Amino acid sequence: MDERIPCEVIQDLLPLYVDGLTREITSREIEQHLAGCGRCRESYEGMKASIDTEKSMQRDEARLEIDYLKTLKKRNIRHVALGIAAAVLVILAAAWVKLFVLGSPTESYMITYLDADEDEIRVGGAFFGSASVYSRHKMRRQPDGSYKLVVYSCLASPWNRRGVFNLVLDRKDGEQQVQINEAAVLKDGFVVGTLAGRLYKARNPYAGDASANGRLAGTLNMGQHMGGFKNELQTGKEPYGWTLRFEDGVRNSAVFDARMNDYGCVLLALTDNLGEVTWVYTAETEGGPVERSRTLTARQASDYLGASVKSFGESSRRVQELLDLLDLPE
Repeated sequence: MDERIPCEVIQDLLPLYVDGLTREITSREIEQHLAGCGRCRESYEGMKASIDTEKSMQRDEARLEIDYLKTLKKRNIRHVALGIAAAVLVILAAAWVKLFVLGSPTESYMITYLDADEDEIRVGGAFFGSASVYSRHKMRRQPDGSYKLVVYSCLASPWNRRGVFNLVLDRKDGEQQVQINEAAVLKDGFVVGTLAGRLYKARNPYAGDASANGRLAGTLNMGQHMGGFKNELQTGKEPYGWTLRFEDGVRNSAVFDARMNDYGCVLLALTDNLGEVTWVYTAETEGGPVERSRTLTARQASDYLGASVKSFGESSRRVQELLDLLDLPE
C-alpha cells in the first residue's frame, strides 16, 4: 500500500512550510517527500526563492526608510544647530553693539564747562576712569516740561577712545530748564553748577541731624581743603550752634579764618535752624601753638553777604548765587 502523501497535499502545505508554520512531524513528512519528488521540490524552491526575494526587498525598503530617517534626523540636528548658532551670534552681536556702540545712560562723568545763551547750551564733560567712553546723547523731556540731558557711555575700543565730550545743545521749546547731571540751565539761561546742585540736595532742615551735617560738610569737601575736624552741636537752646574743632595746626590764621567765614555762610544758609558756626583751631605762631576760636552768626553772615543768609538756601539758583559771592574751591 502506497503511504506517500499526495503531491497535491504537499503543494497545499508548502506555503506554510516555507514560512516555518508547520509542526515538526509535518515538516519531516514534507522534507521526505521533497527528497523524492522533483516536481514538488521545484515548486518549493521557486516558492522559497520568491519569498526570499520579497523578504530581501522588504529588508531593503526598511533599510532605505531607516537611512532616510537617519538622514532626516541629521538634517534636523544640523538645522537646529545652525538655528542655535545663529541665535547665539545674534545675541553676541546685540551685546557687542550694546557694549561698544550704543552704550547705556550714565552720570559717571564730570562737567568740565557749562554755559548757555538764548539759542544753545555748550557743555563739556570727562568720564571717570578709562574704561568708559562717550557714545551718544539725547534730550529727554520730563513730566514737568523741563528737559534732561542723557549721556550714554560704552566700553572703550580701538575705534572709540573718546573719554571726553563737547556738546552744543539747542534750547528746547524756547526757554525751558535743562538738567545736566547735577547741574542745570534754568529757563532764563542762568547756569547752576554741579557743586550748587549737590549742595541744594544736601540742605538740612535741622541742625541737630549729625548725619545730614556730615553730608553737607562732605559735599563742600571741607575736610580736604581745611583739614580734619570733629563736630560739636549745641541744640539745647537758640541760637543753635555747630562747632568744628580742627585737628591740624594752622600757619596762616588770616587765610584760614577768611575761608572758614565763607564755609560758615554756606553752612548757615543750608541748615535751616542753624544760628551760628564756630571753628576752633591751633595757630602755629612764633611764640608757639595758640588755640583760637571764631564764631559767625546768621546776622553777621547776612551783613557780609548783603542779604539774608537763609534766603540763599531757598533754591539751587540762590545757592549758585551764594557760591558766586564767595571764594570756595570745588
